[in-house]
Amino acid sequence: MSKRDYNVFFHTHTVSGIVISVALYVIFFAGAFALIKDEITAWEKGNPTAVENRVDVNYDKVVETIECEGYNLYGRDIRLMPSDVKQEVLVILQGSKDSLATKEDKGRAYFKINTETYETSGYYDYYSMGELLFRLHFFSQIPYIGMYLAGLVAVFFLFAIVTGVVVHWKKIISNFYVFRPAAKLKTVWTDAHTVLGMIGVPFQFVYAVTSCFLGLSILALLPANFLYNGDQEKLMADVLPMMKTYPLEEKIEDVPKVNQFMQFTLDKWEGFTAEEVHIKNYGSSNMKFLVEGLIRAEDGFLGKGRIVYEATSGKITSIKDPYESSYMEGVRLVIYRLHFGDYGGLALKMVYFIMAIITCFVIISGVLIWLEARKKRNMPERKRRFNRRVGVVYLALCLSMYPITAISFVVSKLIPEEHNLMRMDILYWTFFGGWLLATVFFILKKDNFYTNKYCLLSGSIVGFFIPISNGISSGNWIWVTYMNHQHEILFIDVFWIVVSVITFITALKVKRKEEPQRKMKKGKISIELDKEKMTIAAMEPAK
Repeated sequence: MSKRDYNVFFHTHTVSGIVISVALYVIFFAGAFALIKDEITAWEKGNPTAVENRVDVNYDKVVETIECEGYNLYGRDIRLMPSDVKQEVLVILQGSKDSLATKEDKGRAYFKINTETYETSGYYDYYSMGELLFRLHFFSQIPYIGMYLAGLVAVFFLFAIVTGVVVHWKKIISNFYVFRPAAKLKTVWTDAHTVLGMIGVPFQFVYAVTSCFLGLSILALLPANFLYNGDQEKLMADVLPMMKTYPLEEKIEDVPKVNQFMQFTLDKWEGFTAEEVHIKNYGSSNMKFLVEGLIRAEDGFLGKGRIVYEATSGKITSIKDPYESSYMEGVRLVIYRLHFGDYGGLALKMVYFIMAIITCFVIISGVLIWLEARKKRNMPERKRRFNRRVGVVYLALCLSMYPITAISFVVSKLIPEEHNLMRMDILYWTFFGGWLLATVFFILKKDNFYTNKYCLLSGSIVGFFIPISNGISSGNWIWVTYMNHQHEILFIDVFWIVVSVITFITALKVKRKEEPQRKMKKGKISIELDKEKMTIAAMEPAK
C-alpha cells in the first residue's frame, strides 16, 4: 500500500471514529444491557411464582379479558405478542373496519395482560430499566429521527471497522501479541486499542451491518418499491406476511375459539414456540387466525414457521414450514438473530455483553490515542487546552453512565407499587438527570484519572447494593430465588455482583501514571521542584 493510500485510510478511520465516538459508546453500553431486557423486567417485578412458558398462555382467556375491558372486537385485527420471560402478553388492537363502528371502536389500543392473573395494564404502566436502556440504544428518546440517527452512526462505525482493518492489516499478527504497559501512555492506549479491536472485529462487524439494516430499513425498502411497481401492499405482504390485511365480510354469531388452532399448531411442529399471534377481522365470516414462531435453535437456526387458518372452517390457507426457509425471510431472520443474540440462551447473551463492553473500551482508547497524539510541544497552548477539555468532557459523558445505571437499578427496585404509573418519569429523571449532574461534576473536576477511578469505584459500590435492594423490597434474596428456581431474577443479582467485583478490583488497581522526568542537557535551563519552593537556575555551559 502506498503512503498516500495508507494516510487516506488512516485519517478516514480516525475521523469516522471521532465523529461518532460518544453516540457509539452510548449505543454499545446501553445495548449490552438491552440484551437482557426481559430478565431485568422480571427482576424488577419480582414475581414470586415461576415464569410461565409461552406455550401455556390461554389465548381464549386473553380475548375474553380484552372484551371484558369494554373493547368491541368486531372487525378489528388483533396482535398478541407473548413475552420471553415475563408473565404478560402485549396486545395491539387495530381500529375496526366496520363502517358503522363508533369513533372509539375505530381507534387503536395498546396494553398488556398478565397471563397469571389476567389483569390488564397500560403499556407504560410498569416502565422498566430494561425498557429504558433498550430504547436508549437506538435513541428512541429522540423523537422521529432517533432510530435513523442510530442507523447513521452504524454506517460510520462500519467505515471505521473496514478502514481500521486495512490500516492494521500488515501488522495484525505481530501487534496482536504486543502489550507494553510500562511504555508511555500513547503506546499503552495504542496497544490496547489494536489488540482488543482485532479480537472484537467479527462481533463489531456483525453489529455494524445488522444495525445499518435495522436502523435504516426504510431506505432498504426504497429500491424494492421499483420491483413491485409501487404496490406497497404487495411489498409488505411479501416482506411482512403477518401484516397483510383482509377486507371485512359479514358478522357471525359464534366466534371460533383460539386455543384449538394454537394447539393444532403446537402439535404439528415439535418444539415450536409462538412469537406472534394474529386474529384478522375478528367476528367476521372471513376471520383468520395466524401464528408465527420459531422452532428450537438447535433444530434450525432459520427455523421460522407460519400458519394461517380460515377460522370459520378450520381450513389451512397458507403454511410456511419452519424447516424450510425462503431467501428473503432467511436474510431477515439471520439479521435479527445475530443482532439480538436470542439463539443461545443466557450464555450467548453474556458473550455478547462482554464483547459489547470490550467495544466500549476500544472506543474510549481510540479517542484517548487521538488526544495523546495531540500533546505536542509545537502545538499552540490554546489548541492543547481545547484538546484537554475535549478529553475531559468525553470521558465524563461516557464513564458516568456506569454509576448512573447502577443507581437507576436501585431506584427502580425501591419505587413503591402505588407509584407504578410514575415509574417512567421517575426513571427518566433519575437516569438522565443523574447522568447530566454526574457529567457536569466530572467536567468541573478536570481530571481524567479522577473520573476513571471514581466512576468505576462508585458504580461498583452501588452495584453491590442492587441485590440487597431486591431482597429488602421483594424478599427475593439470592438464596430464595435459587431455591425457588427463579433463574431470571437470580441471574440479575449474580450478574451485578460479578460486574461490581470486577470493576471494584479494577478501580483499586488504577494508579495515576507519573510523567517520566526528562534529563536536562548542559547549557539548558534546569527547573527543580521542591515542596516549599521552585528554584530556577541557569547551568553553566560545558567547557
